[in-house]
Amino acid sequence: MTSLEEYSYKLNIDRLIRNFFNILRIKSISKNERELFSYVKNEFESLGIKVFEDECGGKFGGNTGNLIATYIPKIIKNNPPIFLSGHLDTVWHEEAIEPEIVEGKVINRNKNEILGSDDKAAIAAISEVLKILVENNVPTGIIYIVLSVGEELALFGSRYLDMSLIDAQYGFVFDSDGDIGTIINKAPFHNRINFKIKGKASHAGVSPEKGINSIKSAALAISNINSGRIDEETTCNIGIIKGGVETNIVPEITEVQTEARSMNVDKLNKVTNEIIKEFKKASEITGTRLEYEILREYDGYEITPDSITVKIAEYALKKIGIKAKIKSTGGGSDTNNFNFKGKLAVNLSSGIENCHSKEEYIKVEELGKLVKLIIEICRFNKEEI
Repeated sequence: MTSLEEYSYKLNIDRLIRNFFNILRIKSISKNERELFSYVKNEFESLGIKVFEDECGGKFGGNTGNLIATYIPKIIKNNPPIFLSGHLDTVWHEEAIEPEIVEGKVINRNKNEILGSDDKAAIAAISEVLKILVENNVPTGIIYIVLSVGEELALFGSRYLDMSLIDAQYGFVFDSDGDIGTIINKAPFHNRINFKIKGKASHAGVSPEKGINSIKSAALAISNINSGRIDEETTCNIGIIKGGVETNIVPEITEVQTEARSMNVDKLNKVTNEIIKEFKKASEITGTRLEYEILREYDGYEITPDSITVKIAEYALKKIGIKAKIKSTGGGSDTNNFNFKGKLAVNLSSGIENCHSKEEYIKVEELGKLVKLIIEICRFNKEEI
């Protein structure tokens, strides 16, 4: 009897969906995750699972720290400890989330807003898995759960997380889009480059020749920057431009926020330097003054396909009848910070589609598969890896 046959009948879809809907309805935009933290804490503690909150929220202006839970099974399997991870926060939304199921998909009845399945699908799935493990005394190793805060801003929760609190080397993050089956083993380095261009204000109709137009300087720089996809490993984007106060005033201050990403840190540095060079050149030509800062948002990672973390994920997918797809991504996740801090973590697809948009949804079938996948990760047989 396969593990899928053994456990599929115990998957309570009604309970899973009911809890998922409860989680979706709780507003937990970045820096304001307290209500959802409390809800999940109560869920875990009702199962006898110890929950701890760190102090990272205060380091970036949030009202909540990371949730760290430790599950110690009654029957301990001779496996190394692992950790499971998702994030509590969502991108910004104002109106209520009203989940419903239409044609097998969980969507938001409120068409003006996101659904928030990024990353609440992972939270609901992990919660259901823990219930199944406890109710059925499933033998596993020790399992840590890390639910971060501020992920959608700049991976703040995992950035400030003290990894010594997680006594597990191998991690599984459930924060990638698409049907269950994808293993993300490679993600980019990411720089944010912020510019402030200082010109000189003057009346645009009376004495424009006395002014120095900071927007014009920014535009000159931007027009000479190669943005978009640079190559198969590298991207660049001009993301935000703020300048001027009124049409009759030559704009004195303009701020531009840009980013560059690459799988290759040398390529990242090259693109970053080229962006800065164009802004410096434009300032010299137009007579503006330039200030800028480079912020490393996160470092990249690459996990080899023969690593134990990838092998465990492949093993678990095979157990539920899915062939694994190993691929890279141009996006960042908490996985980047976990690997930078010495863990061996991969990011796995969680079934979400069109995240951060009004068209976001997740198939009920994929949410069920996510639960089964996590169960098999938790109860892997190290002799079969």
